[in-house]
Parts: sequence; C-alpha cells; structure tokens
Amino acid sequence: MEEKFFQPIEEKIRVIHNINSENVMTCPHFHDHYEIHFTLSYNVKFIIEDTIYYVPRGSIFAIQRFVPHITAVPDDAWFERYTVHIKPEIMEEIRVRFGIDYQDLFQPPEGSPVCYMKLKKEEIPVLEEILNREVDSLKGSYYEDELYQKIVLSEALLYLLRIKHQDPRQRSEEYNDENGMLVKRIMEYISENITSELNLDLLEKEFFINKYSITRVFKEYCGVTVNQYIVSRRIYQACELLKEKHTVSEVCELSGFSDYGHFIRTFKKHMGISPKQYALQICE
Repeated sequence: MEEKFFQPIEEKIRVIHNINSENVMTCPHFHDHYEIHFTLSYNVKFIIEDTIYYVPRGSIFAIQRFVPHITAVPDDAWFERYTVHIKPEIMEEIRVRFGIDYQDLFQPPEGSPVCYMKLKKEEIPVLEEILNREVDSLKGSYYEDELYQKIVLSEALLYLLRIKHQDPRQRSEEYNDENGMLVKRIMEYISENITSELNLDLLEKEFFINKYSITRVFKEYCGVTVNQYIVSRRIYQACELLKEKHTVSEVCELSGFSDYGHFIRTFKKHMGISPKQYALQICE
C-alpha cells in the first residue's frame, strides 16, 4: 500500500466504522479536517506527534487539523474504532446554527498535544448509537439528509463536550515502560535534529543500543520503521514551512533533504502533489 502522509478528505462529514484490518493506518498522517478517534479495542497504541499513548476501550482523541497521528495495532489483535472527520466549514455552520462552540472539544489541556476523554462503560453504547445513525444517514439519500447529518453530528459533539466538561483535566496515560520511553526519546531526537543526517547507525551511537534492537522496538511501539518515521517527520516539517510561505528550496534544506530533486519526488510520492501545489492549496 502506498504511504500517503497527507490524506485529503472530500466529504464534508465522514464517519467510518473500522473493524479488524479494515483501513488500518500504515504511516503517520494528517488531515485538513478535524478528527474524532473513538476506540473500542484493547491493546492499541496511539501516537500523536512524539508521544505514545495507551488506549483503553472507550478512549476518545479529539484531534486538531494538520496534527500527525497513527494507530499501532498488534498483528493478532482485534481492532475496532470509529473515526469522524469534520470539515472546518461544517464546524462553523453548526456553531452558528446551534450556538455552541464545538471547537472547544478539540482544545487540549495545557502541556498536551491532544484532547483526550475516557468514556465510562455505560457511555460507550450511547456514542455508538449516535455514530451509527450518522453512518446510516451518510450512506443513503433521505429527505433533508444534509440537515439531519448536521443535527446528528451536533448531538455527538455535544455529548462529548458534556463529558469533557465533567472532567476537563482528563489525560491519556503515556507508555512509561523502558521500551516505551526509549522510543519516545528516539522520536523526540528525530524531531529535534530533523535538519541533520539521520539513520539507524547514528541512532545506535546516540543511544548506545544495537540498531537491530532499535528497529524491533520502534516497529513494535509505533507500527512503522524508523526510516518511515524519519521521512514522515521531514515531510510534515516541509508542510509546516510551506504554510509559513518559505520558498520550496528553503523548505528542502530546512526539512533535512540534502538533494532538491529527491525532496520533490519524495514530497509528491507521500503527499500526492508537489510542494508548490501544496503551498497554493494552503493559501486558498
């Protein structure tokens, strides 16, 4: 499967119910939509930027636009989740229509990159029922279906907002075992040295750990290889720089690519468009 770091979404509202291997993430990616990630599985890890989160059943991650993330699922594990993607214009429209600032749901507590909630056992089927109604509505053509979809979406967002405000300080538990902390340090090192040369040999010397051990542990905790992660962070850095209106040649250097042609090819492979096209889309 070709790895796409930026995954544009055409629908204004998209709700997907994933079960087992269906639509499992293959690389860190980000969207131009807001995302709600609702997990119904156990033994899953969720990586947002440089942090690995423990994800018990009933976990909700409300993710801002353009924030990179990936789910790491063991090969033999049962995997079930709902993902909800919402176009910014829809967020604004339902805010105006219903008079509630739904974007508050996506505001993380200080010091955290994401808003997290853990639903109680009795709250899980309530949200499932709401999202199933939205899935059903999005599949067919009904009388005033667009209005109904926004009403149901608002119901889901309001339900989660009420839960958030019952305990606004909820935080997901990070993996703090020895290997989890090692992988976190490696991810942070990669992000902090993204403009420098990065490879397994250098990481082996930096962390005094055999590169084959690094490869095994990193793949176990992140679901991707070290090299995949390095490339994804370089491309994400490039996207952020393009949003700041740097030139393409500046972006190439500041995101750690030593060869301009290689940068253009890699960016287009993983983003689907050239750096210049991406910059124009962001400006629009």
